[in-house]
Amino acid sequence: MGEPVFIVTCERIRRTLTYHVRFPINDQLIKRIRELPEETRKWRALERAWEIHASSLLILIRGFRGSKGIKFDFGSDESRKIFVQQIKKIELAEIEKRKFIAELNIKKENWVKFKNELETNYEQYSDKLHALLDGDVKLYPHQIVASMFMNVTRSTLISHEMGLGKTLSAILFVEMNGFEKVVVITPNSLKFNFYEEVKKFTNSNAYIVNWRRNTCTIEDAKYVIVNYDFFNPNIKSKRFDPKWQKLDIGSIDSVICDECQKLKNTKSNTYKNFKRTFKKKIFKGDKVSKIFLSGTPAPNRAHELYTVLNQVSPLDFATKTYFQKYYCGMDYDHESGWGYRTNSAEQRLEELFHKTAPYTHRKRKIDALKDLPDKTYQKVMMEMDDAEYSTYDDIENNVANEFVERPSGNHLTIMIRLRQYTAHLKVKPLLELIENILETGEKVVIVDYYKESLYELKEALGDVAELHTGDEKDLEVRAGIIKRFQDPDSDLKVFLGTIQTSNYGLTLTAASKLFIITLPYSVGEYDQVADRLHRIGQKAAVNIYPLVFRDTIDDYVFSAIEGKRKEIVKVMDNEDYESVVAESVFSEVVNKIKEKHGKTKE
Repeated sequence: MGEPVFIVTCERIRRTLTYHVRFPINDQLIKRIRELPEETRKWRALERAWEIHASSLLILIRGFRGSKGIKFDFGSDESRKIFVQQIKKIELAEIEKRKFIAELNIKKENWVKFKNELETNYEQYSDKLHALLDGDVKLYPHQIVASMFMNVTRSTLISHEMGLGKTLSAILFVEMNGFEKVVVITPNSLKFNFYEEVKKFTNSNAYIVNWRRNTCTIEDAKYVIVNYDFFNPNIKSKRFDPKWQKLDIGSIDSVICDECQKLKNTKSNTYKNFKRTFKKKIFKGDKVSKIFLSGTPAPNRAHELYTVLNQVSPLDFATKTYFQKYYCGMDYDHESGWGYRTNSAEQRLEELFHKTAPYTHRKRKIDALKDLPDKTYQKVMMEMDDAEYSTYDDIENNVANEFVERPSGNHLTIMIRLRQYTAHLKVKPLLELIENILETGEKVVIVDYYKESLYELKEALGDVAELHTGDEKDLEVRAGIIKRFQDPDSDLKVFLGTIQTSNYGLTLTAASKLFIITLPYSVGEYDQVADRLHRIGQKAAVNIYPLVFRDTIDDYVFSAIEGKRKEIVKVMDNEDYESVVAESVFSEVVNKIKEKHGKTKE
């Protein structure tokens, strides 16, 4: 008698390329399945079956070729025939994919070569590009390079540092292509900035969705401007309505995402709805270009680049899991429960820098604007008196207790009490600093997370100060505040703004001194606020003054931010660094507080 036949049943899941594979317990077979690509197989406990893609099922079958003791049963000849047809289609698709990849690799080499050559021969395009714009405008070399680079790649990340004129580069790209319809997505506070740039430099019509004062219809507009909030509706609804019903998505030539770090969270409705609305077909020659603009595309950590890179090249940056693990050295930290842990020894940041080169154009102010004055950060150390420090210590101890007692609680909310207390204590000494500066006739910008401290300062300073906190619902009112502050003859000397309303789009070059009362947890937010002053038009050296109480949460955040900056510099600019901070800034601050008060686990 021959050996018993071991039956593996393969049942097609509806009309898909995936099969439910069932068999009696067999360690060898399970081992072979676990060796298949992770994204092509999954154990389904409820069905008591492995869910395996047809391509991997073929690998599994071939692995047991010649074995008389095992049989893969598809239930019928017709089902087996369907499987064979599927495999043939997959193999043809693989041939097409390999051909596409070969052609793409050649294109990528040419894109990088073109970009590098543009750095020295940009002048040959200067007259042609200037002719596309209205008004007396002088394009900087990096803007010419960026526009021409967008023109060859079609989908690109322009990561010029803040203040280098990314908006004009994107507009120039649109105008040189003669596009008929472009969707521009911006933070709410930047809608009018983009609108005004279009009006200033082109003859094209721009339309802001849901603005009552539009001078054209949405059908007649070349630029249709919306904010990211339009993409917030619940993804579970049957159909996402982008709220510009009169606009046919199929008629769009290009989509431009300004401050594209707003899309960094793959779990957010904003990102999911964006992705569904502007689907990109890899092999179909999709005509829609996607332009992403941001000086800080990864505000805090390298893995935040994934969403944009996946959009510009879904083939090179296919899955988030692989991106995080291979390039960023991230693994889930089951022990602490704090999510993903970064192992700096396993990071491949330099490789990622070179991998992104065909799709990105990066320019720093130090390289692009030789005449731009320096920017320096100077930590202003402050001291509490004994009573204040005792109160602070009590609050911090209570916060540490809550971290331990409520490990799944909202630690960001718990931390607010500490941050608001230190913010309040800084108002009085800050006023003394500001009064001395005002005596010299200089203007000053002061920002904070919390409105309470800003209102205290406004009350003390009177008419020489103005608030820009978000309570001014009319964006035109906010624009009026900025215009007055920028006017050298205005008596408005102090700009008081929240970090949330002062980190995008504003130009505050009338001042050269910025005081930050409460530091953000994000490197990107920190730099965005600082660069409201340090941008084109600034004539004086810019000084950034973060206010820090010694041995408090201020000190912890400042140190963590400076450490985290090294990772971002490495991946964006390929500069050497000595170390990286293994965790996010926020989790590091939480751990610091727990450690200080003896709340860490034994």
